[in-house]
Amino acid sequence: MNAPADAPALPPADDLALFRTPGGGLRLAPDPAPASGGPPLRVLRAGICGTDLQIQRGIRPDGAAVLGHEGLAEHRTGSGVRRVLFNPVDPDDQEHILGHSHDGVLRRRYPTPGEGPAVGGDFTAAADPVLRHLVPALPDLPADLSVLVEPLGAVLYGRELLDAAGARGDTAVWGSGTTAVLAALVGEVSGLATTLVHARPERLEWLRRREVLDTTRLRTAPPARPVAAAFVCLPREAAGAALGQALEAVADGGAIDLFGGFGTGTTHPLTGALDLNSVRRAHVCGSPAPAAGPAVTLPSGKRVRLTGHRGTSAGHLRRAQELLIAHPARFARVLSHVVPLEATGPVLRSMAADPPGARLVGTGPAGEPLRGEHLKVLVDPTLPAGAFRAPDPVTTVADLPPGC
Repeated sequence: MNAPADAPALPPADDLALFRTPGGGLRLAPDPAPASGGPPLRVLRAGICGTDLQIQRGIRPDGAAVLGHEGLAEHRTGSGVRRVLFNPVDPDDQEHILGHSHDGVLRRRYPTPGEGPAVGGDFTAAADPVLRHLVPALPDLPADLSVLVEPLGAVLYGRELLDAAGARGDTAVWGSGTTAVLAALVGEVSGLATTLVHARPERLEWLRRREVLDTTRLRTAPPARPVAAAFVCLPREAAGAALGQALEAVADGGAIDLFGGFGTGTTHPLTGALDLNSVRRAHVCGSPAPAAGPAVTLPSGKRVRLTGHRGTSAGHLRRAQELLIAHPARFARVLSHVVPLEATGPVLRSMAADPPGARLVGTGPAGEPLRGEHLKVLVDPTLPAGAFRAPDPVTTVADLPPGC
């Protein structure tokens, strides 16, 4: 990863990006990439994801110089302005991931290297897979909720795989970040009894106070009764212990979705030599069709199916948008803070390095630093430096003025 050298920290030019620098730093600097190719996409919203924090901590080896893979953008065509969502994983090469293997969307404009859109305004024939797999943003989608489309689409994919394994019923979710909360919300909307498990009581109390979830049980210990299905939504350093609890908690014949946290060659004492990363890699962006994953027999004799996936299909992202449009106020509770691009570096660094509950998550109306718990932190590159606003569940993609 190479950040521009000797560049002014905050130039007047519109093209800025948040670059990773050696030693774990982050630096807002001029971004030469958008000017070097075709007409760039203007980034309107971006999200900070848990994998961004893992990359920043050095837990993941990904080499992108610019992080970020969740976002809403616009590009101008001969027929007007088109709003699109990024679909980060290349279905033809699951190692090619926006914001992981190559530069992401924490920037003002996303480059279109050497090519512009087709006459009709789309990039379906583009050489760059990120451009080729852009998904139209529905006009009625609340713009701020656009950063939830990709993680919600991934949760819907996981739910689809659990259903294919015959594990539709009471569900437990391990984790308390954005994807875990979204998995619990999907359970609630689907009418499933859902439990969210997280070890830190302060975190669960914060979720209670924010009323993020309505009917989900919040527990520091696994559910008291066996459940049909489980999601493990934790980073690599915590996923193994959570999987052990989940394997004990699911009923005989139940299933677990390995949402994340398992690197190449990872195994677990209860599942023998099974490469857990290979379970995740078996389904990519909706292909092949959902099917029951491998079954493991635990020392107790109980059989549990494991499933997982990487990426999302265009269909998953459309279904996610439709769900967000149907329940905007409910899902807006997942957005905890909004920051301009200029404030993103200090916030992301703190979120990755500082202890939970003490992280910098933005600034208040008077410019005072805000520290504490967070869920999804939304980056608004159209927000002026130093500005403050709350998440907005009302303004839709269609409401955004061109060039905003």
